[in-house]
Amino acid sequence: MPHHHFRTRTAVLLAVAGLGLALTACSGGNSGGSDAPATTTAVAAARPSSPAKLIITRPKNGQTVRQQRPELHLELDGGKIVSQTTTRVQGDEGHIHLHVDGKLVAMNYGLRQRLPALPPGQHVVQVEFVAADHAPFEPRILTQAAFEVAS
Repeated sequence: MPHHHFRTRTAVLLAVAGLGLALTACSGGNSGGSDAPATTTAVAAARPSSPAKLIITRPKNGQTVRQQRPELHLELDGGKIVSQTTTRVQGDEGHIHLHVDGKLVAMNYGLRQRLPALPPGQHVVQVEFVAADHAPFEPRILTQAAFEVAS
């Protein structure tokens, strides 16, 4: 039954990965679980930390913008954006992943860019400073802003 074993292992890994993201998003700290060492899933969960701080300076949270393609401005302190993807990750080097309304729209290498064309109404931009292998740091370096595009 090797096929069944593979599906079970995949489901467990996905569940553990999802749990890790939920715990990070909710508490950012110890989940109160046991101190027993993890099994093979610990390899997938072991991520470097980063001293970086990421801030959205434009559009500001709650702002109304008049452009259909507003410009996004970010500040990154304690980290630098690198264009090369590598598996030899360092806590102060990485990329920016940009989500608009829950959809990944860019994995860019700069702190300024135009957002895609947006219809009038409320929108949420979420940016994350990720390691040079495109996977998140632990804890995640993530920020967001809700704004409105005027009609």
